[in-house]
Parts: sequence; C-alpha cells; structure tokens
Amino acid sequence: MTDQPQNLNRRRKVRALLAGGLVLGIGAAITLAAWTDNVFGNSDFATGDDAWNIQADFTPTGAGTWIEADVSPGEPFTFPATRLDLTPGDTVYAPVALRLEPGQTLDAAVTLNGATGGTTDPALTAALRYTVTQGGTSTDCTAGTPGPTALVTDAVLTTGSVANAITLVADATPVNLCFAVTLPAGSPNTLSGLATGQVVWEFVGTSVTP
Repeated sequence: MTDQPQNLNRRRKVRALLAGGLVLGIGAAITLAAWTDNVFGNSDFATGDDAWNIQADFTPTGAGTWIEADVSPGEPFTFPATRLDLTPGDTVYAPVALRLEPGQTLDAAVTLNGATGGTTDPALTAALRYTVTQGGTSTDCTAGTPGPTALVTDAVLTTGSVANAITLVADATPVNLCFAVTLPAGSPNTLSGLATGQVVWEFVGTSVTP
C-alpha cells in the first residue's frame, strides 16, 4: 500500500518534466523561426556610347578627310615639295585640322609636343625654326597665310606649345592649325646638301568636362 502513492508521485513528476521539456522545445522553435527579409541594390557602368577620340585632317584644302593618325609616326604633313630643296630664308607651310569625333560628350585640352626624330643630319634639324598658328583655313595656310593666333613662334623644332594650348569642343567643330617651317636667312653653307630625316610632332589630348 505504501509503494503505490510513491509510484504515483514519480509518474506525476515525469509528466511534469516532459511537459516542461515540450514547452521549452516550442520556445526554441519559435526563436529559430524569426522573421527574415532582404534588400538588394544594383547598377551597371560604362564609359560612354562612343570611344573618346581625336581625329585629324592633313589635306591641303581641309577637305574633311578625317583620320585617326594615333600611332607614331602618324600621317605626313602636306608641306610642298620645296621642303626638300630649302635655301636660306625659305618657309614652307602645311595645315592640319583637329576635331573630336562626332558623338562625344567631353571636350579636349590638347598640347603640341616638340618634334622628335630628325637624326639624319642633326645640324639641319637644329637650324630650322617653326611657327604654329591657330585659326584661318587650311587653304589660307597652304597659300602661305598663317592663322591669327600663335601657339609656337619662331622656335626650334623640339619646342612644344604651352600645356593645353588647343581646345576642342564636343560638337566636332574643327580647329585649324598652320605649321610654317623656315630655314633662317644667313644659314651657313655647311647646311647645304643635308636632310633631317623624318621629324614627328605629337598632339596630346586630355578629356575635359564641358
């Protein structure tokens, strides 16, 4: 008779413990099932619809023959044939026009670097002087009439312009330049029969926000 109440008490305690465990299990499950949510963001990037690009026209009449000429030594200037038979006091002229390729949205600041090369007869290269002007037309330049704005004046061929001397606007409007190369009057007879070899000028453009 005495064992029955004890067994009954044990069963009650077991039920209570099991019930407590069940409650704890439900609480744990609720914690693990907390609400979740996410937020995503995205974009894409590009460098414009068209490659940023400067073009040149070396034709003597400014015919609008636009080319890249972006690999040295580039395109020949259209100096007249007399460039190969200079005498003291002679000047020869050649035009070049620059523009941004149509479709651009950025302007350009352009610097003319001094010439490289001319190593065949360095004495002649050192003796020559050149002037670069802006404005006027290609036809005027070919005829010996330079533009009104000087970028380089009576300088040795290795002299460049000041930094960012030329501005190109994104609407593809050309800028006309005129190169004039002179063998100075009074040059000595020791320069007779010499040749410079290829001389290369470089225009360096940097994009600018309008």
